[in-house]
Amino acid sequence: MGEPMGGGMMGGMNPMEMMQRMSEMMKQTEKGFNPMEMCRKMMESITRAAEMGSYATPEVRALFEDWVSEVEKEILAFVKGKGEVQPKDIAEELKISEGSVIFFISRLAQQGKVSIKGISYK
Repeated sequence: MGEPMGGGMMGGMNPMEMMQRMSEMMKQTEKGFNPMEMCRKMMESITRAAEMGSYATPEVRALFEDWVSEVEKEILAFVKGKGEVQPKDIAEELKISEGSVIFFISRLAQQGKVSIKGISYK
């Protein structure tokens, strides 16, 4: 498959690389981690991903949305069963990266299905 015009998904990063980068950013608290900056960058990445999705065929977009929906259902069921969890707990349960979990919980929070109560300094 060729790379779409515009330098590829998210400026050359695939979604997993983007999530990994966000996870690394979170680990750098001692280097001046700024949660607002992370959220801003995450929203920009989501916007770019949506724009890049316009290159996919309707079938591919539908398959991706089906997959996203299934992962979100698994996350919601897990959170409902536990009450309150950390991203690492969800990552361990679903066997995905914490960065991917942050992507999914951000979507779920935007939809009003979960609430994010805070970010603490370690």
